[in-house]
Amino acid sequence: MKHLVINSFGLFLGLKSQRIVIYQNKEIIKEIALKSLKTISINSNGITISSDLIFACSVRGIKIFYQNFNTFSATHTLYEHKGVNVLKQQFSSKDNAKGLMLAKELIIGKIKNQRSTILYFSRNKNNEQKNTALIAMQKAIDTLKSSKIIDTNDIFSIEANAAHRYFEFLKFNSLLPSSFEHRTKRASSEISNQALNYGYAILLNIIYKSIINAGLNPYFGVLHTMRSAKPSLALDIMEEYRSFIVDRNIIKIRSSLKGELNAELKKSNSFKYIKFIK
Repeated sequence: MKHLVINSFGLFLGLKSQRIVIYQNKEIIKEIALKSLKTISINSNGITISSDLIFACSVRGIKIFYQNFNTFSATHTLYEHKGVNVLKQQFSSKDNAKGLMLAKELIIGKIKNQRSTILYFSRNKNNEQKNTALIAMQKAIDTLKSSKIIDTNDIFSIEANAAHRYFEFLKFNSLLPSSFEHRTKRASSEISNQALNYGYAILLNIIYKSIINAGLNPYFGVLHTMRSAKPSLALDIMEEYRSFIVDRNIIKIRSSLKGELNAELKKSNSFKYIKFIK
């Protein structure tokens, strides 16, 4: 299955037989079989899509998202008829132990990925600060696995301590610039925090769409508080991927701009699964 991303002004998307046809200046630039598509993301103004194609996608369960990365919000078309049991299981997780168990696993995954990022960028270093951070993270993981954790406040407390250790390591090992003092989530004027916040916004957008694809409700979470217009489940799930997808790429981009990126680090590319058509 492919995820089609359209991000160029002036394109027209039409339907021909069972294929999506993409036109630019009345010339066909791409044809894709509908059976190979899972989602279509419209990421630019000025893109036209035919009603025939919208209906064909709706019948096949191909979701169409209209969005930008200034906000997580996205709209989609869907001939919905399958998701009742999935939603029933999701909503019941709040009343049984599955919700708390999932919340713990998400933060365990996050801390493991933070630990992997530290090891990834410090493979040739062996200092006291690195060892202290790794020991603290392992302790946090062990605590989360124990029966001592009884609510999400305990989970957030452990997560905050691990995150503090993690960013302190990045800061003092110059993986982030000297202007970085601490994580600032909103309205930051510091360039590293701005880059991280932008990356997290893109990640949130991708996860939001993935949750909808899975037939789940993105606003019914297990960890973050739930309130109107807050995509709690998307925020829950993205915790595990922040370090692995966003932080690593921010550090690599900065190192690349400074000419410090070595050949080994250049090999990986976390966004290669996204197919762009311009």
